[in-house]
Amino acid sequence: MRSNVFKVTISLIILLVIITTLFLFFYPFPKKVDLVSPAVSFYENDPSSIKHTSIRVSGTLKRPLFKQHRFKGTVRIDGLEFTKENDTLDTYVLDKNNGINLGNLVYHKPSDQGEFVTLSMFWFDDSFKNINIVSNWGKNKELSLFIVSGSSYEEALDTQQKMREKYGPTFVPRGVESP
Repeated sequence: MRSNVFKVTISLIILLVIITTLFLFFYPFPKKVDLVSPAVSFYENDPSSIKHTSIRVSGTLKRPLFKQHRFKGTVRIDGLEFTKENDTLDTYVLDKNNGINLGNLVYHKPSDQGEFVTLSMFWFDDSFKNINIVSNWGKNKELSLFIVSGSSYEEALDTQQKMREKYGPTFVPRGVESP
């Protein structure tokens, strides 16, 4: 009788250790992010509008169990002063496909959380190595302005292509045109 109780107790302890180990191994704990990535900005289908820039991301990607994931921090883009002068609201992950996250990148005046400065769509992977921002921030409000991680226009198009293949057909831009 004692032998059976001992075997059951040991079995439960081993099972608990296995479950705990698997949880700790696979659970995506919050991830600190602090990086500067080379990027290019350009208007939709207009390679002559290319400008080299950098994207500075600093904050924490929070990934709680059974809750919406969000990035709490700042996204600064060299050459776009409003990204430095204004605060960034938390970016909630609205959709995630194959490791690519989609959220809204919203800037607001530091003194008033109710006054939005601008809004854009923001795709990023969990490591923030690949970033695609789509907005109407530039001088030409009728065309989409893309800010994409990469050292050149060709790298930016390649980044977009890889992200589109992972994310799916609703990724913007939907198709890449060569210069």
